[in-house]
Amino acid sequence: MYSLDINFLKDRGLTPTENTPATVAKTSQPINTKIPIIAGAIAAVLLPAITFIQVKSIEKQQAEAEQKIQEIDSEIARIGNQNQTIKDMQAQIDAINQETRALVTVFDQIKPWSAILLEVGERIPPGVQIDSIQQSGSGNNIQLTMAGIARSYDDVNDFVLFMQRSPFFSGGQTKLDNANLANFAIDIENEVPDDVAVNFAQGVKYRITTRLSNVPASQLMRELEKKGSVGLVTRLKNLERKGAI
Repeated sequence: MYSLDINFLKDRGLTPTENTPATVAKTSQPINTKIPIIAGAIAAVLLPAITFIQVKSIEKQQAEAEQKIQEIDSEIARIGNQNQTIKDMQAQIDAINQETRALVTVFDQIKPWSAILLEVGERIPPGVQIDSIQQSGSGNNIQLTMAGIARSYDDVNDFVLFMQRSPFFSGGQTKLDNANLANFAIDIENEVPDDVAVNFAQGVKYRITTRLSNVPASQLMRELEKKGSVGLVTRLKNLERKGAI
């Protein structure tokens, strides 16, 4: 009998060697080839966390900003109320100041007639007689017309000059309107016989016009006090102490 010796390895062109492992070992990959994978994994974990933190931070900032805006709005409203209160108080102060100025103006324009007549009496020369004083106009435009008789033209001229120097009257508007010779009025109690001639002394009839000056009463307090206008002077001094004058 014949036996068959078949060598499959030889037929395939492979030569068997001793201690040839039955399995082939896997080759190990370098670490640098695994970095992208690790980085991707880390990024996959961290990016959502970072995004979440940023979102929460933005929400917190928005909440703080809204709270700050509310606080600012409240402060603006409070300041607005304060400004309105200040405006109301200033309006009241302005009204009071206006009333005070009006009151001061009234007192400052007052020149009592008692003081004016005393001033005329102090300015009139001995040789002049006043028969009448007439007033016209009002406010700051009061005119006086004085008429009477004097011993001479010189006395009349002196009277005009004395009136022009008075602080109670306007010097530029104090003038002599007319002056004429006239007999003095003499009252005779007994009847004069027909054969008796009576000669009447002559004088000068005059008419003088003047205007009250616009000098404030606060600047005439000394003169007013001398003439007995104590009440007006007291009021003016009170206003002066308060700074109204």
